[in-house]
Amino acid sequence: PVLGAVVGLVSALVVTTGPINTPFFLAYGLRRSAYIGTESVCAMAMHLARGAALARYRLMTWETVAVGLVLGGMMFAGAWLGRRLLDRMSDRIFLAVIEVLVAAMGLQFLLFPR
Repeated sequence: PVLGAVVGLVSALVVTTGPINTPFFLAYGLRRSAYIGTESVCAMAMHLARGAALARYRLMTWETVAVGLVLGGMMFAGAWLGRRLLDRMSDRIFLAVIEVLVAAMGLQFLLFPR
């Protein structure tokens, strides 16, 4: 619960919390599909809450809704492709790919802060 509260607070301040969640999900033992599914559900809940807050304060326009729908469609296409890649990947390769991506994101945050 404490970790969830911290990640919830951070998600209100930054765009994504995936790099923060990843080590905890992997340490919990989630692998491949279980990890991707858990991360997806967490991201969906966070974005739905953020969308509700933006709509509540009238910060969301029909234009942003349209852009969101287009991006959502692209995400479904990416998920389909990602699933095909994931099915062909061993747990060892999956963990290596995730570790490289998290390290790259950490370097990006350090070298190019916004």
